Amino acid sequence: MFSPYQLAPTTANSFEITSNVDLAERLSEFFQDPSTEEMWNWYTKRQEMAPALRHTKMISVRRLVESKSTTMESNQVLETTYAEFATKSPLMQEMIKWLEDSLLATGASSVEFGRIFFSKHRVGTDIGVHVDDGKYFDYYDRFHFVVDSTPGNIFYIRKEPVELELGKLYWVNNHVPHWLKNNSSTDRINLIFDARLT
Repeated sequence: MFSPYQLAPTTANSFEITSNVDLAERLSEFFQDPSTEEMWNWYTKRQEMAPALRHTKMISVRRLVESKSTTMESNQVLETTYAEFATKSPLMQEMIKWLEDSLLATGASSVEFGRIFFSKHRVGTDIGVHVDDGKYFDYYDRFHFVVDSTPGNIFYIRKEPVELELGKLYWVNNHVPHWLKNNSSTDRINLIFDARLT
């Protein structure tokens, strides 16, 4: 059975792990509720710090703990914690459990989550070319679960165009140059998360 952590970054750009269209549709309905719109403005540092991400917004489910990091030489990973809304929402709890179960089903014996967040990529904009590097990204693999997307959302990884499909969970190679174009008619919402599988 496929295990994302066994896939060498030099051999693949992305890989579909599983799908859950029902969960994607319920998450999409959650974000269509006008009362959730303000959540996209809770945290803006990501798009301010990274020019490539200026056309995105995010909602943290599991976030970095400010000003704290582990000191283990073998790890050096920034500490993370769940956002309060995520711990109180049955839908978010169901989502997190499904993510963990899906990764365990690849053959991993354990899953350690890093950051988990929803990313909204605005219609008609690009996410510029970038590479995710550093100790944090060396430790975790990167995954995308497509919550809301229409044709025309293209994820380029090492110049390979990849169209991530609604309701599907993917491992993606974020250690190489990648960029995105939203040429569709709607904003794209992906759940993006980092996890270490052992």
